[in-house]
Amino acid sequence: MIIRRARKSDFPFVYPILKQIFDEMQMKSIESLPEDQFYSLMKLGFISEDYRYSYRRIWVAEDHGKVTGILDMYPYKDQKIIDVVLRHNYADAGLPISTVIFDDQEAWPHEWYIDALAVHPDHWGEHIASRLMDEAEQVALAHGYHIISLNVDKENPRAQVLYKHKGYEIEKSMTIGDRTYDHMIKKI
Repeated sequence: MIIRRARKSDFPFVYPILKQIFDEMQMKSIESLPEDQFYSLMKLGFISEDYRYSYRRIWVAEDHGKVTGILDMYPYKDQKIIDVVLRHNYADAGLPISTVIFDDQEAWPHEWYIDALAVHPDHWGEHIASRLMDEAEQVALAHGYHIISLNVDKENPRAQVLYKHKGYEIEKSMTIGDRTYDHMIKKI
């Protein structure tokens, strides 16, 4: 298995893994969109340079040419631009410019933030998420960050166990969309 930066051509393989997260979040803003519109919007975002889920922010785990896991991350300071950049593509996806998909603050100053970490269900238990988290720490350090953070759904005990095992500690609880999450940090 290798871990590498995503390429624009990875979208068809990244999207189904990323969609697992969206489905679990049960966000009304996503559920209200027709599937084909949401797919088109995510594709436009993925191939853009600055969107939250841009290929430039995603690393993939690849095994024998197949994407088995994804990691999306960025510095706190990018939170101000990660969603705004996609608004000019809303019309291309058939959405009104007033559409809001993500609007909750998820990271705080001085944090390198793991926005999304997911593994294809066929590869659960293969330590892929753990290896992706190790990669996140290296990337954060290379960018001069010494705090790495993530949010975990309070109803996801499997992920909570992994994050605690990797040294993350709960800093606070917060709401994203309609769900309650623990904001966890690790000093690196």
